[in-house]
Amino acid sequence: MDHDKEIKVEKMLNGERGVEVITPFYTHLNKDEQPCAIMVNRGWMPWDLHTFRYDRDADTSVVTGLLYRGDNKTKYSKPNQPVHNRYHSVYPEQMAVMNQLPNEEEASTFMLKAIDLDQNSRTTFPTVPTVTDLSDMGIPVERHQAYETMWNSLGYIGVVANTAMWLYL
Repeated sequence: MDHDKEIKVEKMLNGERGVEVITPFYTHLNKDEQPCAIMVNRGWMPWDLHTFRYDRDADTSVVTGLLYRGDNKTKYSKPNQPVHNRYHSVYPEQMAVMNQLPNEEEASTFMLKAIDLDQNSRTTFPTVPTVTDLSDMGIPVERHQAYETMWNSLGYIGVVANTAMWLYL
C-alpha cells in the first residue's frame, strides 16, 4: 500500500460527513521493472478522523474485496477537482492518472472495494463493509410493504371519491 498517494473522496454515510480512502496497492512489476498497482477503496472514515494515520506501520497488507468500476457518472454527479485535491466521486480512470501508475490502462478500468469477511477481526477505521452490508437492500421489505399498502389505499380512496362525486352530480 502506498499511503503517500492516498486519495480521500468526500462521501456521506448514514447522514454523516466523511471520506472514502482510496490507496494504490502494488501487486507486481511490469516488464520494465516498474511497480504496478490496483486502486483499493479501503473504506469510509468520519470527517473528524480523516487525517488519522494508524495503518501506516504495516509492512505487508492482505486485501480481500470485490472488483468494481467506481461510482456511476450521472448528470447530477459533482465533478472532482484534482487540482485542488477535492474529490466527490470514485472514478478509477482519474485516480490512476493522478497517481501516475505505469499500468494506467489496466488500473483505470476497475478497482478493488475492500470487504471484511471475518466479523471477529474487523478494522476500526476506515470502516470496511461486510458481506452482509453489501447484500442488504437499501430499503427493508417492511418499508416496501408499507408503501404498497399506502398506494393501494390511496387508489381505493380515489375510486370511492370519484364514484361519490359522479353519484352526487
